[in-house]
Amino acid sequence: MRLAILVTLAIALVFSFTNALLVPHMAMTDEEINNLLITDQNLSDSPGDIISPQNNAIWYVGQHVNVTFRQEDPNETVSIFFFNQTKTLAGGPLTRNTFDFVVPPEAVSQNNGSSLLVAVRRRNRYLQSVDAVVIEVLPAK
Repeated sequence: MRLAILVTLAIALVFSFTNALLVPHMAMTDEEINNLLITDQNLSDSPGDIISPQNNAIWYVGQHVNVTFRQEDPNETVSIFFFNQTKTLAGGPLTRNTFDFVVPPEAVSQNNGSSLLVAVRRRNRYLQSVDAVVIEVLPAK
């Protein structure tokens, strides 16, 4: 009887440890999440829940721009930045739906002519989704 209990506890411990490894880590930074999830700037034609801007929009350094999302869960937050180019440009609760910022110089598109605008959405600090739009960022006019 004791052996059966010990074996059952050992199996339960192994399964709980395995499940713990599969749970998303709350302390991951947005950049770490993107490195795991985004490997190609031409991901798809769908920007996810981003309504505006559309893929292949052209922005200029110093331009005041908006990023607009579909109506979302009021408990979600978002962080917006250019993948591997900028720190967080805008963010906060998604109840706002529209976030504005000025395009910084470090967002200028490099060799392939495009930059990936990324929106990392979280609920209670846990990753919900990553939306992305391909933007061409040009130097100021």
